[in-house]
Amino acid sequence: MQIEGVVLKKICEIFSKNAAPIYLVGGSVRDMLMGKESDDLDFATPLSPEQMKKIFREEGIRVYPVGIEFGTIGVIVEGKEVHITTFRRKEKYSPKSRKPQVELGGSIEEDLSRRDFTVNAMALTPQGELIDPFNGREDLKKKILRPPIDPDASFSDDPLRMLRAFRFQSRLGFEIEENTLSSIGRNSFRMLFLSPERIQVEMDKILTGEFVRKALEGIVESRLASFFLHELVPLKGLHQSTEFHHKDVWKHTLRVVENVVPEPRLRWAALLHDIAKPYTRSIENKEIHFYRHEELGAKIAYYVLTRLRYPKEFIKKVCFLIAHHMRPAFYASNWTDSAVRRFMRDMGENLADVITLARADITSYRPERVKKRIELLEELEKRIEEFQSFKEVTYPVDGKEIMERFNIAPGPLVGKIKECIREGVEKGELPVESPDKEVYFRYAENKLRLI
Repeated sequence: MQIEGVVLKKICEIFSKNAAPIYLVGGSVRDMLMGKESDDLDFATPLSPEQMKKIFREEGIRVYPVGIEFGTIGVIVEGKEVHITTFRRKEKYSPKSRKPQVELGGSIEEDLSRRDFTVNAMALTPQGELIDPFNGREDLKKKILRPPIDPDASFSDDPLRMLRAFRFQSRLGFEIEENTLSSIGRNSFRMLFLSPERIQVEMDKILTGEFVRKALEGIVESRLASFFLHELVPLKGLHQSTEFHHKDVWKHTLRVVENVVPEPRLRWAALLHDIAKPYTRSIENKEIHFYRHEELGAKIAYYVLTRLRYPKEFIKKVCFLIAHHMRPAFYASNWTDSAVRRFMRDMGENLADVITLARADITSYRPERVKKRIELLEELEKRIEEFQSFKEVTYPVDGKEIMERFNIAPGPLVGKIKECIREGVEKGELPVESPDKEVYFRYAENKLRLI
């Protein structure tokens, strides 16, 4: 293979000038063999961080810390961020610490042996020679995921590798080798040793992958979910009303996740949108119901995402989508314009996402029900589009005008008057626009008895 690219050649030239070995490693090599461009460039060398610093300083290239204690430095070459790590003999995570115990040194073969999977345990020399001691290239052709060493030992060293297996499955569509999958089941309890932040990063990548359904199925079936996302487990085998759905809740959830845009916020909302159904299931007149499951679901989602240390704003948005994902499904053609406007106002900045989630939810109904519900949703979207200027005309008078007209100071009364006028517009009791502002003020006076 030939080393191509300005950055790669520059790094190789710098190390060659100093008679120092350097290897392109990991996902960079995997992507190159797959004919894909790699976002990350990772190198390995026997040099220590101090020796690498000296080399780059002599080249006038600034070195910044990435993980000096773990043997990794970062440099910017030709505008590209590059990480270079000293060979590692061993890397092991202790249940008592979130930081790995790293032993530096050894050979390139030893360094590759401690990597997560054979497809990532290959290296490329500056001359283009492929170093592949664990048959990673063959596994890449077969689309198989397995560790370069005994899987039990690999997952004991770093339990996150179990979740990473499903991440690569989700993003690349690879199969997890049978012995490796069995090992994940045996070692699934080790997920308890991981920090929430590390799990969060992997889950976002899993959820936004092209083959997300297969990965999520594996996470539940392997028992991995039981130790970090146990709320998913009761969904499997939970039957729904046959009128709308022809799958159990788990299969339905997987379909919704697949159908929604591959963006973390929407995929998380899709994954958790029916999470409360096991706890709200009831039977009336031989019909299965899940009354107010969306409300409880938002509360459970808040607990799940807080546990995984997601940012507050992210959690707020996901929980809002879950709490309101049923609203578009209640739409009927006899909704008044005021009802449509009220829906738009209630959804606010989340309007588009709520519609997107609702569409994905609907497309998992029984085929004969999908057409009618999609037609209604499209009708709602068309009406929403017609009212897109609603925000501008909802408040035909502003707070300053209200204070001047009623001779009052800023405070709750101003908002109350403004809200009263807005409701009048919504109900059709007031015009959307009028050159005579007294129309709105007199309406508020009468309604709020301010005279």
